[in-house]
Amino acid sequence: MDVSQAIEHTRAWVEVQARRMPGFCGAHLMGGILALPKDAPLPAYKDVDFNIVCEGVRETETFDVACQGLILEYSVVGVERYCAAEDVLASPDLASNLAAAGILSDPRGLLAPLSQAVAEQYARRRWVQARCDYERRMVVQCLDDLRRAETPLEARWHVLSAGLFLSGLLAEASLRPPTHRRCLVLMHDVLREQGREDLHEAALRLLGFGQVRREQVESYLDDCAAAFDRAAEVTRTPVPFQFKLQPHVRPYIVDGAREMIDQGCHREAMFWIGGFLMFANAAIQADAPAQERPIYQAKVDRLAEDLGFGVDADVAARAAAMRDLAEAIFGVADALAARACRREAATSC
Repeated sequence: MDVSQAIEHTRAWVEVQARRMPGFCGAHLMGGILALPKDAPLPAYKDVDFNIVCEGVRETETFDVACQGLILEYSVVGVERYCAAEDVLASPDLASNLAAAGILSDPRGLLAPLSQAVAEQYARRRWVQARCDYERRMVVQCLDDLRRAETPLEARWHVLSAGLFLSGLLAEASLRPPTHRRCLVLMHDVLREQGREDLHEAALRLLGFGQVRREQVESYLDDCAAAFDRAAEVTRTPVPFQFKLQPHVRPYIVDGAREMIDQGCHREAMFWIGGFLMFANAAIQADAPAQERPIYQAKVDRLAEDLGFGVDADVAARAAAMRDLAEAIFGVADALAARACRREAATSC
């Protein structure tokens, strides 16, 4: 199946399923599919992300469904987030996606003019800075939470989150769409272009991935796959990313990581592998038979030890080093955003 066929299948699903939702206002694509050529093949492990915009939504909810051999991930989002172009332009979650259009359904004529306005203003300094400021605030919040972390698990989560938002900051400053699975690859690409690969290596070290070998990563991926499979069988209690713990989503988790390993990005793949091992284990600890739980907890504990999160002193030192790294990456992002300002000024002359 190519990208255009995947989009048409998604549009058909929206017309049948989403239009039944109370207060339906429209739907639009999100994520990596927007950057792919329409005639490119869509690998089976890639999902199709989209937002369904509805009135009366109090809290965004995300779901995964299987459709025509596709993995569809959709979020039901309140229409309030789409009322003004200025709100969308300031949002790292929405701006790059609306700028790329990808409208699936627009019965009220809400999304088309909004998408055009966002595309026209997306690269303006004011909005680049607004999105960067949001990502920066999230990094600072993660670092504050890391400093107060009471357990290695909490510390590991805050370090991973800080890495994600630092990647998002560099994406926004360089006018690239943020990404999750490949966030550390994106970070590497931007920092390499700026002659600061040293900061990428520092980030990998602080995340615990700097010295991991490919064969280690493949072993962690095996652990992650086993935990995912069991979690998909037993999960009932709400846990983070529970909507992903379904058998049809397995290729998205496992094969997506394996692609990165095969591309030589095994260290960067650990962000994805480690995260989903944690999520799957949370479901297992909540709902699997008691005799099974230590087996999977041991896999998570092994990962924590290997990445240096087993000792409180290590966590404290890492928190201080993460703050220094963040300041350095803030400087790179500021320089990138300043270039955007100069380009805007030159264009307007």
